[in-house]
Amino acid sequence: MIGKILPRRVNYEYLLGQYSTKFDTEIWHGRTHTEVPLVRLAEFSEELFASYSGPDLGLACEEVKNCNDNFHKVAGAQSWNKKDQRAYGLCISLYDQHPIYGKMSGDPIADAFAICCRKNNAIMLIADGVNWGEKSRLAARCALYGSMEYINRKLFQEKTQPASTQEALEILRTSMDAAHRTILKKEGGLTTLCVCLICPVYNSADFAVCCVNVGDSFAYVFSKNNGIREITVGSHDVASERDIRDAGGAIGPVDGENPELQNLTCSLTFVNKGDVVFLTTDGISDNFDPVVTKVAIPRKNTDNNSNDALPTTPDTFEDKPMMEPQERHIYALKEMERIIHEHELLTEETCSAQELCGALVQHVLTLTDSKRKILENPELYRKKKMTSKERKRRDSQIVEQMSKAPGKLDHASIVAYEVGICGEDEEEEEIVLIKESNSVKVSTPNIDCSESSSSSNHEKDLFHPNSISIPVFKKSNPKKFFSKLRNSAATPTSPVSPLTFSLPFLHKKNSSKHFHSVEESEAKTPVSPTSPNLPYPNNQPFYYQTFSYESAV
Repeated sequence: MIGKILPRRVNYEYLLGQYSTKFDTEIWHGRTHTEVPLVRLAEFSEELFASYSGPDLGLACEEVKNCNDNFHKVAGAQSWNKKDQRAYGLCISLYDQHPIYGKMSGDPIADAFAICCRKNNAIMLIADGVNWGEKSRLAARCALYGSMEYINRKLFQEKTQPASTQEALEILRTSMDAAHRTILKKEGGLTTLCVCLICPVYNSADFAVCCVNVGDSFAYVFSKNNGIREITVGSHDVASERDIRDAGGAIGPVDGENPELQNLTCSLTFVNKGDVVFLTTDGISDNFDPVVTKVAIPRKNTDNNSNDALPTTPDTFEDKPMMEPQERHIYALKEMERIIHEHELLTEETCSAQELCGALVQHVLTLTDSKRKILENPELYRKKKMTSKERKRRDSQIVEQMSKAPGKLDHASIVAYEVGICGEDEEEEEIVLIKESNSVKVSTPNIDCSESSSSSNHEKDLFHPNSISIPVFKKSNPKKFFSKLRNSAATPTSPVSPLTFSLPFLHKKNSSKHFHSVEESEAKTPVSPTSPNLPYPNNQPFYYQTFSYESAV
């Protein structure tokens, strides 16, 4: 149930961790930290393994850094360029580039992100400067610096770690005040802000995700078993039409020295090891809305202030469903899931935090390409004499073309973290020979496979030069398992497929524990092994007796 608040009379004895606790996927939210469940937290580790901020150093840029900062540390970390595939972020501009002068519209990029990960906890921040310009850019970076510096100092310098989820949310809420003060001190503009803390739960293998946000920068969870859900769903009414031009709230000098905290929300949910928590600005989230992507049309709305008012052109209604706001929200989440699952099918690997960022950014970049091409047409910038009537006709044609093209041009940012305890035994993908207890032996024709063979002969034949040991891939994706199994069965090699893939932002996982052969690095079409006199019924290997799983690549 989304947005459910536990009643005050609930038995907190269970939630305080006196029993081994397992949480579901519910999301709680409220205006204050006292409106969410009180859950006991475990001790926070101080072992840092990733600290990354961007673009252009993000919160560590020279305009933001405090002169009182320790020479070796900025906002609690020595370096803000320490990336990891489990803790990653991306920030790009979706705006057009001038075809003659090469200048990007919307520069400088006003979005910024930061992530600071330790062994069993993580701090994630994302900010979207309101409007364009240097003041908006400065506001976003000041917000990250003020918030991150406060959280790191409170938790790891002053050693006042939160004992419960409510205390964690209170620290995050106070960090927003610190972010606002930093903006005022540096004379920055306005910005949205989403602050997230992933905490270990006492007496449980689950983790708590505590989140405070203002504006239209949102937080999500991608779960292998439960898909994508939005953590910050309480900060905006998904059942009502929304003007995508209105952020809904911001910190910075909105009214004199006061922020606008109209939609400030404290949210809480629980996640499992392997889930990916990610934060986005509206440049990502809005480009999954079916109305923005021109897949559907909104319901009729008489409100002239809405940016989602129905288009007047008659051909826009053809073959497009009309969607309610809540249906659009559900569709957007499912569309994100589709993009991630397609990436997993393509790479035949589970999506890491780094790959999730790349897949979603690549999608919105491709989606908005037609809009950029309209504005990057060199004919628009050619100097020629035009009457005012001709100029108006040309401008109206451009507006019409832009209204039909899918997507929204904006700055697009995302930061993601793969939940888990750094240093635990991770998924191993190297090839391991099967031991006697769980081995499967495939023999060539000159080897006796009769049932009367002795156990001693069986042990000798296991490593016979003509015998084949089928490798086992621990905790491997099913498709990858069968693909590798077919390629490793010591039979005719698969032909090289002429189709190769090159995706920007997407990189294979690098680890000293992983074994990657030359054959694995090449794109191949798996071929079922064929060998005479195989000891399988109907001459089929054991994995084809139960499954018929062919690669789609």
